[in-house]
Amino acid sequence: MTEPRPRTTRPRDRKQQIIAAASEQFRASGFHNVGISDIAEAVGISGPAVYRHFRGKQELLYATLADAIDKNTEAFRGEYRDLRELLDAVAVAMLERRHTGVLWERELAHLAQEQRQELRARYVATIEPLRAAIAASRPDLSADSVELLLRAVIAVFATMSQHAGKAEPARARQLMADLAGVLCAFRGFVPREDADGGRRPAPRGRLLPVSRRQAVLAVATRLFAERGYEAVGMEDIATAAGGMAGPSLYHHFAGKSAILVAALTRCLEALLFDLSAALEYAERPGQALDAALHSFVRVSIQHGDAMRALLHEIVNVPAEERQNVRRMQHDYVTEWTALLSGHRPELSPAEAELLVHTAHSVVTTLSHDGEPWTRQARREEIIALSRTVLGLPVDAPSAD
Repeated sequence: MTEPRPRTTRPRDRKQQIIAAASEQFRASGFHNVGISDIAEAVGISGPAVYRHFRGKQELLYATLADAIDKNTEAFRGEYRDLRELLDAVAVAMLERRHTGVLWERELAHLAQEQRQELRARYVATIEPLRAAIAASRPDLSADSVELLLRAVIAVFATMSQHAGKAEPARARQLMADLAGVLCAFRGFVPREDADGGRRPAPRGRLLPVSRRQAVLAVATRLFAERGYEAVGMEDIATAAGGMAGPSLYHHFAGKSAILVAALTRCLEALLFDLSAALEYAERPGQALDAALHSFVRVSIQHGDAMRALLHEIVNVPAEERQNVRRMQHDYVTEWTALLSGHRPELSPAEAELLVHTAHSVVTTLSHDGEPWTRQARREEIIALSRTVLGLPVDAPSAD
C-alpha cells in the first residue's frame, strides 16, 4: 500500500521570495522580456501560484520597486551623530541591495502614472533625511545647490553599489562613503546669473535631418527615451519622422530593434571618436581623461535622449546584436579606466573602473535634470563634480 505523500506547507515568506526573484529577473532581462512563468520557475513554484499573491506582472513590478524603497528607509531614518555616519549607513544598505537602482531607472516607466507618482513620492520621502543632513552641513548653499549634491550623492551610491562586485566589499563601502562625503563638501558652484546670463532662452525647436534614415534615427531615439522602447510602434516613428508611411521605414531598417541598435551604435561611435582625439593630442593621462570628460558631458547634455536609450533600452536589443554594443561600451570604459589608472596609480584596476562608472552616472544623472537650458547652465558644475569623482583638479582650465 502506497503511503500518502506528506502535505507541504507554503513558506510564510513566499510572497517575498517571488518579489526577490522578480527583481532579479526584471533587472537581468527587462520587464517586457520576463514572463510570470520565468519568475515562478526561479522560485520553484507554478505560474498559477504566483497569481495567488499578485494579479499580474505589472502589480509584481510595483511590489518590487516599493519593496526596494521600503528596505532602504531604515538606513536613511536611523539616529546618526553626523552626516558621515549617515553616509556610512547608506553605503552598507545600498551594497546589500546592489541592483535596485537599475530597476528604478529603467522599469518605472512600465507602471501606470498614478503608481509612478506614488513611488516617486515614497522615494523622495525616504531620502529626505539625507537632503536635510546635507543642508544642515552646508548652510551656505541654496536649495537648488543642495538638490544638485543630493542627486550626485544618490548617483554615487546607486552606481558604486551596482558595480562593486569586482572590488573588495569593505574597500568598496569605504570608497562609496568617502566619495559621497567629498561631494557633500563640493564648493565649485557657478552663480546662476553667471551661468545663464540672467534670462531664460527661448524653447529650442526640433529640425529634422533631410536624410530619411537620419530623421528616423533622430525621432525614434527621442520617442524611445520619452515613452520606452516597448511603447513605441513603427507607425509612431513614421508619423514623427515627417509623416512617412509605416512600411517605408523598412527600406531603411529591418525592424524596430535595428533602429535601436543603430541609435546606440551611433552614440558610442561619437564618444569613441572624441576619445581618440583626446588620446592623440594629450600629453598626460589626466589631460586626456579630462578631455574625454568634457566630450561625455557635452554629448549627455546635447543628446540626452540617446544617452537614456543607451543606458536603459539595451536589454531590448537582440542577443546577437547586443554583444557588439556591449563590446563598444566595454572598450569606452576600458580606455577611461586606463587613463585614470595612469593618472592615479595608487588605485587598483577594480577601483579605477568603479570610479569611471560612477563619474559616468553622475554626468548622466545631472545632465538629464530639467530643461536643456538649465542643464547647459549647469555644465561647468557637472564637469567639476565629475572631476571630483575622478580625482582630477577641479579648477583645471576648460578642455574645450
